[in-house]
Amino acid sequence: MKPVQTATLLLLLAAGACSKNAPQYSLSGGETGVFSSRNAGSPISLERIKSMNEQQVIATFGTPALDRKDGPTVRALRYNSDGCTLFVYLTGAPWQVQFADAYDTRLRPLSPVDQCAGSVAAQKGRVAS
Repeated sequence: MKPVQTATLLLLLAAGACSKNAPQYSLSGGETGVFSSRNAGSPISLERIKSMNEQQVIATFGTPALDRKDGPTVRALRYNSDGCTLFVYLTGAPWQVQFADAYDTRLRPLSPVDQCAGSVAAQKGRVAS
C-alpha cells in the first residue's frame, strides 16, 4: 500500500472512531412484548401471585417446566403457555412468592404479567416446554 493511501485510510478510521453518532446496541431492542394466546384464560394479577405460597403456585399453574434453586432460600419457577413464559420467584422457608415476570414467545418483556399468568393457569402444563 502506498504511503498516501495508508495515511488516507488512517485518517478515515480516526474520523469514524470520533463520530458522535455511534450505534447503540441492546439485546432486547427495548421492545415491549406482544401477548397472543389461543387459550388466554382469566388474567391473574401480580398482587394475587405475590400473595401465594409454594403449594398455591403449583395448584394454580401446575408443575413448572423449570424449578431452579439459587442457594437455600431462593427459587425460580418457569411456566410456559402457547403465548408466553412466566417466571415466579420464591424466597424463604416456607416458600413465598416475592415477584413474577413474563415474556412473550420472542422473549420480549410483557407488562403487566396478568394475561400471561392467566394463560399459564388455563393451560396448566399442556404446552410442551
